[in-house]
Amino acid sequence: MGTQFKHEYDFGSTTYLKLKVVSEFKGKKRKKKVALLARNNPPVIECSNCGKPATNMCCNCIYDGDGWLCDSCLSQHKCGDEMYMPVVNSPRSGVCGYDGGCYD
Repeated sequence: MGTQFKHEYDFGSTTYLKLKVVSEFKGKKRKKKVALLARNNPPVIECSNCGKPATNMCCNCIYDGDGWLCDSCLSQHKCGDEMYMPVVNSPRSGVCGYDGGCYD
């Protein structure tokens, strides 16, 4: 426990992660597949306009620092609906169009 390591995900649009083992679970071996191995703590991202928790991002404005938006500010944002994506519990939120969906 406490082990720290780095991981580079997707070398085309790389996301660099610094990870740390914070707990372990030891159970008896089962034949069923693991449904969930680990989950990161959701990042705290504030709305670029008002400081409330961001629920959406504008893919057009995100790299200028103005793209994180709460629900209230989203309705006032200048870009169209096709530019908006939800903020999801992932360090890859918005990278290459990632919206939190699982793709097999």
